Amino acid sequence: MLLNALALLAGLVPQAEAGAEALLHAKLPVVAAPAESAPPRFDPATRSVSNWHAQTGAQLQPRALAVTASLAEDPPYVARCVRLNNGWCIKSARWPGEIGADAEGHTAFATLDDGADAAASLLRRYYRDYGRHTALAIVRRWAPAECRSIAAPARSGRPVAASAVSATLAPRGLGRTLRARFLATHRPGGAPRGRAGLRVQPWSPLARMAGHAGRRRAPVPHVATLQPIPDIATGLTAPADPSGQATRRPARGVADPAALLDRRTDRRVPSPERMVAESALLPAIATGLPILDLRLPAPLCTGDEVRIQAYAARISGSAGLKPGDDLDLFGPDGAPRANLAPVMLAMSAVELGTLRAGPDLVAGAIARLRPLTPAANSAAP
Repeated sequence: MLLNALALLAGLVPQAEAGAEALLHAKLPVVAAPAESAPPRFDPATRSVSNWHAQTGAQLQPRALAVTASLAEDPPYVARCVRLNNGWCIKSARWPGEIGADAEGHTAFATLDDGADAAASLLRRYYRDYGRHTALAIVRRWAPAECRSIAAPARSGRPVAASAVSATLAPRGLGRTLRARFLATHRPGGAPRGRAGLRVQPWSPLARMAGHAGRRRAPVPHVATLQPIPDIATGLTAPADPSGQATRRPARGVADPAALLDRRTDRRVPSPERMVAESALLPAIATGLPILDLRLPAPLCTGDEVRIQAYAARISGSAGLKPGDDLDLFGPDGAPRANLAPVMLAMSAVELGTLRAGPDLVAGAIARLRPLTPAANSAAP
C-alpha cells in the first residue's frame, strides 16, 4: 500500500508543477477600484438615516444587541433616535453634520460621531452659558416636561390655560375631540348621563341662599282615619275635624325637610343677612377655588416630574453625586473634566433605552471638543 501511495504522488507532482507554471504566466483580470459609498441621506417617510445600521453595529453597546440591530431590517427594540444617528436625542439647531429632522424636531446626523460632538458642545453651553450646573437643572431644559397645565399670567392678571395637545391632533382643542364629548355625555361603563342638575340638600346653606320658590313640598304620608273610641275616653283626645278626619299635626324635621325653609310655618328662620354671613364662614370646597366654583382643578404634571427626577438621579449617580450637586463637567476655561464622560454615557443610556453610546464614541467627542476662544473665556458664564 505504501508503494502505491508513493507511485501516485510521483505521478501528480509533474501535473501540479505544470499547473502552477501556467497560473503564474496567465494574465490576471484587472479589478476596478470600488466606487466611493454614497453619502448618508435622511428619509422622512421612515424617519431614519440610510447608514444607521452600520453606525449602530460599530459604535453602540451592548455589542450583541447592536450587531443584531445592524443585521435586522427593523428591530422593535431600537429607539427612534438610534435610526437618526442621534445618541442623545438632540433637537435640530443647524448642527455640524445635520442632514435633516423628524416631525418632532429631533436631528438626523450623518454619523454618530456628529451626534456625540453636538451633545458635548450643548452640555458645555448649558454648563457655562446657562449656568445649569446640577443634574436637575440640565434635565429640566434637556428633556423638559410636556405637561402644560397653566401658562404665564396674562396682562389682565388671570392665568391662561395652555393646550396640552398639539393643534395637529386636536385642531379645536382637547375638549372638543370625539372622545372628550363621549366621556362628557356618558357615565363610566357607557351609560348615558341624565340631565339632572346638582342636587342640593334642603337644609344646606346653598339652599338657604338660593331660596325655595320653585321647590315642591314633599308629599305628607296619608294617615288612616281612626276608629271610633268609647265614650269613656271622651275628652282625652283632640277634637275631631268637621270633615270627618282626625286633625294631623304638620310634619316637621325628617318627614318634611322643606318645611324648615318655609317662613310662613316657621318664623324662627334666620334672616338672609345672617345666612350669607354663616355661609361665608364655611370652608371652601377646594383650596384656592371660590365657594361656588365646582370646576375641576387643573391637571398636575406628576408623571413628567417623576421622569425628570429619575433622569437626574441616573446621570448624577454615574458621577457619584446627588441630583442637586454640581456635576463639575467643565472648568473655568471651558475644558472638559473627568465627570463629563460618565454623564454623557448615562444620558445616552436614558435616551436610547435598550442601547447606549460606547466609551470610544464619547471619548472621541470629548477629544474633538474645540477649546473656547479667549473672548469666551473672559466672559462670565
